[in-house]
Amino acid sequence: MLREIQALKSSLYYELTSPIYQEKADQTVYLDFIDYSNMDYYTSVKRKKSAYIPLLLYNYEGELFHLRLGESSLTQLYREFLTEALLTECNSSTCYHLIDNQKGKIIPDSAYRLEVKIRKNETYGRIKLNQSSIPWFEGEMLEVVNNKIRPATSSLAISIRLTQKEDCLLDKTYSTEYQQTTKAQRFEDSPSANAACLDDMTECLSMATKEIVEEISRDIHLILSLQPKSRH
Repeated sequence: MLREIQALKSSLYYELTSPIYQEKADQTVYLDFIDYSNMDYYTSVKRKKSAYIPLLLYNYEGELFHLRLGESSLTQLYREFLTEALLTECNSSTCYHLIDNQKGKIIPDSAYRLEVKIRKNETYGRIKLNQSSIPWFEGEMLEVVNNKIRPATSSLAISIRLTQKEDCLLDKTYSTEYQQTTKAQRFEDSPSANAACLDDMTECLSMATKEIVEEISRDIHLILSLQPKSRH
């Protein structure tokens, strides 16, 4: 299973649903380079439970696997995705322009600066592989496969610091424990279950990120809407 998982990749996504800010955005905030993602590089797989039950009419075999999402299973680095998510959200639903300053260009002393650090980034999924063998005609055995995935969970914590000159306007850590809602599905083989579990984990991390990014953008919007209106 680990080899199958490590051969797969899935994409994070950000869907903008916040109301568009209708007035003129007259403030500018410079986003500093987010230097690390704080998640494991490889996706890990651990077998938690295994059962084989021979019965009179059929045999049952089941295995439960726990997975932890790694960055190698993503199509882009998480810090890059977070940067894009912040730019997408803030530049459409707030009173300010957020500019990516990852190259560390010189900015005015009076400019607003936003530092972002990823404190915790863990996403887990579970796969349950079930197989039953039922006696069939002429001594043959009918194999019935019923593989399932269980809802993924993300534990995410992101700290931000908004400053202007020597003043700290906002210093806060945002955290969420997000659980995905997964529709009941059955998979006839383990590769299909693996791919579905990976997609479920990346969707879960995407939604956890969205929840925090929306909070960040709202808080900065509130603070800057009370500041003197000027361009930087």
